[in-house]
Amino acid sequence: MLTGFDAPRNTVLYVARRLKEHGLLQAIARVNRVFDEEGAPDKPFGFIIDYTGVLKDLDAALASYDALRGFSQEDIATSVAAIRDEANKVPGAHAALLDVFKSVSNSFDAEAYARLLADEAIRSEFYARLSAFSRAFSVALASPAFVEATKPELLKRWKDDLGRFVSLRASVSLRYAERVDWRDYEKRIRQLLDRHVVARDVVTIVEPLNIFDDIAIEERRQEKTESDASVADTIAHQLTRSIEEKWDEDPIFFEKFSKLVRDTIADFHKGRINELTYLSKVKELRDKVQTRQDETDPTPVRLRGDGHAQAFWGLAKRNLEKSGVGDTELAADIALEISSIVQKRRKVGWQHDRDVENIIRNDIDDFFFEELRGQRGILIDPAILDGIVDDVLASARVRLAQ
Repeated sequence: MLTGFDAPRNTVLYVARRLKEHGLLQAIARVNRVFDEEGAPDKPFGFIIDYTGVLKDLDAALASYDALRGFSQEDIATSVAAIRDEANKVPGAHAALLDVFKSVSNSFDAEAYARLLADEAIRSEFYARLSAFSRAFSVALASPAFVEATKPELLKRWKDDLGRFVSLRASVSLRYAERVDWRDYEKRIRQLLDRHVVARDVVTIVEPLNIFDDIAIEERRQEKTESDASVADTIAHQLTRSIEEKWDEDPIFFEKFSKLVRDTIADFHKGRINELTYLSKVKELRDKVQTRQDETDPTPVRLRGDGHAQAFWGLAKRNLEKSGVGDTELAADIALEISSIVQKRRKVGWQHDRDVENIIRNDIDDFFFEELRGQRGILIDPAILDGIVDDVLASARVRLAQ
């Protein structure tokens, strides 16, 4: 069984006979194989129940095993840990988790906790400390000795706090449009909650909010399930995420509105505007991003209706301004011509076809030197023209991918 048995699902190994050296290491290896249905190490370790005291010989077995000679003594020494040692980490891990929120006077003010976690660095530290606490607590609860030796009121506090902070984590990850990979411990925390924390200790998690659905937003506000600040934060951070995803489509437009959203978030968290004003401002920015409205820098009328040309116009205008040319109509001419060239030459997969790109670049060069320089007598630094072409084609590869 020891030489042929290989089942990563195996979690507990009961040792009831004497093992030593190679046989002891094989036995441990059978239970320490990580396992997860999606391929991630959801099972981080196994449990060994030692009825005969063979683990006291582990150090000798490790020292004599040729395959481990390349490993440091520190790594080898931590290959097996006693549950009591892990259990001893629970109070410290719990205190470290609470320490994240030491600046919040009311420990049950969920809104104050959520606002504190608006800071990405603090939020990241909270996630790490919650993971450390849940991991240590789950191991400790596997020991009857730990459960029997710990005061019931202390166990209850740890369980209550675990449920409370897991709910907080889920809430703020939605509120701040967080992208977090929970694979390393999400299932483990869920199993711990299911087994040891009763349902009433866990606050119901708020459903994701469609930031473009004003009816749903108003219902959320009327039900008082969230504050105006929470709804505004959700809209602002999801809008920021949406802007990041679409950035390459129109860098000039999205760069400007990304800054406006960030400034609005900062204004609220620094107390310059109240919750209602914050919500109103982010909804206004959301609408402008959705409809691509920018009253402070309107595109020429002849470009309206051509979203590609409008995006190219902003890029051409920015590059021209670098050389001191602030002619918006010239930028519009360039944008319309490049949009026409790209749409005429593109085909399926063109953005990955170097030959097609070279043809497009040649057509654009012909326009620059025959039309602008030859017929109009407009002289522009070739480096500026190259910058226009590079920026516009980068946008076109995203906008005109088909």
